[in-house]
Amino acid sequence: MIRFFVEETGKPLSRNYFISKLKTILIALGYSDKDYSGHSFRSGAATSASSQGIEDSMIQTLGRWKSDCFKRYIRTSKLDIKSALEKIK
Repeated sequence: MIRFFVEETGKPLSRNYFISKLKTILIALGYSDKDYSGHSFRSGAATSASSQGIEDSMIQTLGRWKSDCFKRYIRTSKLDIKSALEKIK
């Protein structure tokens, strides 16, 4: 069975473990690991979850944020902005 966001040991995926594996894969693919960090994944995950209609409280829980600072990570797509503007008309 494939399980996402867990280590081989079954423990929840830690930030350090994720970054370590990411850098190993990038190097194996011939990319510089200096150009990548885990930060963009937090933003991407929050943005994806929000665009799928997942409630803020669940996004906060999944990202292990203690405050509502996760809202700063969510990027609104141009399509979502256009859709919102069309509803206002």
